[in-house]
Amino acid sequence: MRRNTKRAAALLVAAGITCMAGTPLRVEAAVERPSYWKAATYYSDDWVCNFWNSESYDMEEELRQIAADGFNSIILVVPWKEFQPETQPEQVEKSDYAYEKLERVFREAEKNGLWVFLRVGYTWDYTGEGLDAGRYAKLLYDENTRQMWLDYVRDLYAASSSHENFAGGFLTWEDFWNFLQDTGNGAYEGQAVELAEKIGYQEFLRQNYSLEDLQNGYGLEAKTYEEIGLPLATDPMFYTFYQFYDRVLNQILEESQTVFPGLSMEARLDVDPVPSVSGSLVGASHETTFGCGNADYTAAMYSIYMGQNVEDGDITAETALTAMDKNLSDTLGKNGGKPLFLEQFLYYDNTPEFSYNPKLQEGQYQAFFQGAVPILKEKTGGYGVWTYRNYGNNALYNSQFGLGQEGWEFSGKAYVDTEGNHQAVIPAGSFISQDLGGRAGTVIGKAMTVEFDAESSQGAHVTVSCGGESRTVEINGESQAKIQLVPSGSQLKLYSDGEVTVDNVRFYSWETDGRLYGMDGTERDLIPLIRELNASLP
Repeated sequence: MRRNTKRAAALLVAAGITCMAGTPLRVEAAVERPSYWKAATYYSDDWVCNFWNSESYDMEEELRQIAADGFNSIILVVPWKEFQPETQPEQVEKSDYAYEKLERVFREAEKNGLWVFLRVGYTWDYTGEGLDAGRYAKLLYDENTRQMWLDYVRDLYAASSSHENFAGGFLTWEDFWNFLQDTGNGAYEGQAVELAEKIGYQEFLRQNYSLEDLQNGYGLEAKTYEEIGLPLATDPMFYTFYQFYDRVLNQILEESQTVFPGLSMEARLDVDPVPSVSGSLVGASHETTFGCGNADYTAAMYSIYMGQNVEDGDITAETALTAMDKNLSDTLGKNGGKPLFLEQFLYYDNTPEFSYNPKLQEGQYQAFFQGAVPILKEKTGGYGVWTYRNYGNNALYNSQFGLGQEGWEFSGKAYVDTEGNHQAVIPAGSFISQDLGGRAGTVIGKAMTVEFDAESSQGAHVTVSCGGESRTVEINGESQAKIQLVPSGSQLKLYSDGEVTVDNVRFYSWETDGRLYGMDGTERDLIPLIRELNASLP
């Protein structure tokens, strides 16, 4: 089962890109750096959390399609833990599979004239127990973890900078934000004073505020700096914690730039509301991070909801464009005039947690993209899309068996066929299973979809179970199975009563939609407009 190859070829024809029968299409390798960046975040046919442990069998066709859509670059999300699984000095080692895949992406991208950006240090991945942001918190107070971070950044730069199509990289405020959020939520309440001293927050206050200023302006009750603890988000003192944290981000960036020249950072453009001593809300701006150290540009996420009132509902293209022009002008006025790279240009977002944010009214997208062209040309040096291809929040590690049996239990005579496209072979009476471990909380009790590619020449019934829930699907020939269940446990199991090959297993509760390509690679309604946008930009 070779995933999506015929579909990818059909999409190239639909885009007007053709080649002679039997002759692979090639675009001239990049020679000169583009004058304007048009980037697509690349995670193949899975999603960012498990791209680096997936097989990506159709990478060549996928990157070819990105180039055919008018993009000149891709963005790779590079999780720290997946590339450097351990941070203890005696255990530190690099992930061979992740670095080998990085090399592969660079080579395939260059064949198609695509440059490569790296988002350095993504928080979430499935290495080990997965979904653990603990090491990022340690960056604030543990010197060993800080050194391991610099080793990771150095190694990543060394592996990438040897390629002619290496475009550079950036950090993001998002990947370092968990400690701040946990502080605001009271996660460190029992050690608030100890950590305030340990991470340097008390010293920051001592250098920038008198106790009288803190007591009068922010309602501080402590009598000495040594008594000050980490504030809650409901405390006016949290305004000063935002200031402190911006300084921390600048320090991490500046240290990282010593081993990754030119590294930038996605700055937080939003202003965060904080209660004042009078009870009203004041805005904490993060403009001190806009300069991005010695980087040549400022990276940024920009969404059309920025600057909009939630109560006003969905907006017109004119409203969105007016706000975009103003917001980007304001940013340029605060970052020293450095070019902006909107590496996450969110024209549409269906994330459930942010469903309250205004969206463009349907029927306004063409006017928005056309009106965005002069603004992007004047005020940015490039843009990128996050959801080039729809993805599900797949909870499975090694879901395409590129790492063999790693992360799975194979019973009986089940095995991984490694000839060409890796696939799990499940003979009659055998099963494969995966314990989600720390990821179980993302699936238990939720309405989940299980999808997988399957093939059986003699016919088979595959039973999928998780906890007390199970469903059975019949497989005859080559097909894609899709079932729904509500798990009550953490063990996903696929059992077969006849020999069947299984691949590309997804176990997800939500599909993120960018309206460019579906999860199966088929075109969605906005991809023609993105092609027009790319053709209108330098």
